[in-house]
Amino acid sequence: MAEFQIFPDIRLIVGRADDISKENSIEVSFCRSGICEYFINGEYSYLTANNCIIAVRDERSDCHTVCSADYCGITLLIDSSYNSNAFSELLDMPDILRNMQSCEQHIFTADDNMQRLFSEIDDTSGTSMLRIKVLELLMLMGGKSGSAAESRGHIRKIGSFICENLCEHYTIAQLSELYGIDQTTMKNRFRQTFGCPVYTYAKNRKMFRAAELLRNTEMKIIDIAEEVGYCNASKFSSAFRDVMGIAPKNYQMERKRKRKFKKRSILPQLDY
Repeated sequence: MAEFQIFPDIRLIVGRADDISKENSIEVSFCRSGICEYFINGEYSYLTANNCIIAVRDERSDCHTVCSADYCGITLLIDSSYNSNAFSELLDMPDILRNMQSCEQHIFTADDNMQRLFSEIDDTSGTSMLRIKVLELLMLMGGKSGSAAESRGHIRKIGSFICENLCEHYTIAQLSELYGIDQTTMKNRFRQTFGCPVYTYAKNRKMFRAAELLRNTEMKIIDIAEEVGYCNASKFSSAFRDVMGIAPKNYQMERKRKRKFKKRSILPQLDY
């Protein structure tokens, strides 16, 4: 992971950014590979390869992210109270920020120009060139806006329903009938809202929930598999590897190793 202070109020992170403080900022992230789960104000979304997310975080936001083991991406963090005049003659930053903030949370597929820019950012090391690439990116991002909240409300209920029933497997037809929305409309709007198809969303949430249980509990892998709707341990292991980029047993062992190392690194408090 590499972090650059591009401008006084703008940071650039190349690599994993799930451990970086993002409070009071507008985040623009691009995924090159792997998956990143976003939990924002009670809602889960997934950033996958060649997709971008614009996410606004303030003191009222309840936000956190978790990345798969093979995640690689690029993140731009803009301070919400941005007041720099570093390039005011080139860009109307207040207008760009207003457009971004109106998104609240917006996932979309990066077009060819954006993918080219992110690729060039990844290959650039000089600060001056990085600044130029970031300015180009901001110009493109300034034109993005999210879909109307009212059109997302019904779809978000479907997302919440899936997350509340992880041990079940629902088909598109069942969800369509349950929520009174035709299948084509539901599939299109669901992808626009959450960044992936219904089936992929359910699979991602199940596997990230399983990863959480592997990290934080002493449950057996077979019990965790059943918790997220898998009776077959082999199928669960395959699904987990597809999403998290690592086998569940290896994931569990790695997290245990890190916990032990963290405990050992804490020095005993001395009395003087």
